[in-house]
Amino acid sequence: MYFFRLSEYYFTFTVEMRNRSIYFLLALLISASACQTKSDYKAMRAEVIKLHDEVMARNDEVVHLQMKIDTLLRNMDSLKIKNPALDTAATQIILTAHLNGLKVAEEKMNDWMHQFQPDTEGKSGEESVAYFAEEKKKIEEIDSLYTVRTKETSGYLSQQKFK
Repeated sequence: MYFFRLSEYYFTFTVEMRNRSIYFLLALLISASACQTKSDYKAMRAEVIKLHDEVMARNDEVVHLQMKIDTLLRNMDSLKIKNPALDTAATQIILTAHLNGLKVAEEKMNDWMHQFQPDTEGKSGEESVAYFAEEKKKIEEIDSLYTVRTKETSGYLSQQKFK
């Protein structure tokens, strides 16, 4: 009988220890994932800000192209004198379209910057990661738009040999 009680106690003790070990491991995993989420959102935020800085560095090129087109539009008479075969009406339409495209890209960047919230106060780690992932997509789209607009505009100006 004594042996039976001892083995019953041993069995109960091992089951309880196993359950406690499982709970401990589960708590440890949850804690580790919470720390991971916190560092994930910080890393994601850093990526977004780095991408923003890269796009902003290219903003000077956008502004320069806008000024160049604006100058060309104001001086269509002198362009016609330099190149009598130039269709100034068509050139004006094309330059205006390029200028508007550059303005749209710049406005999208400005709108994004005004709406971007780098502070994650009141959000969980998962919500912060999701927010920064979405913002990364938005700034990548703006980056692509900047690339397309500047290449198209620079290409047109080079092709037409506007200086």
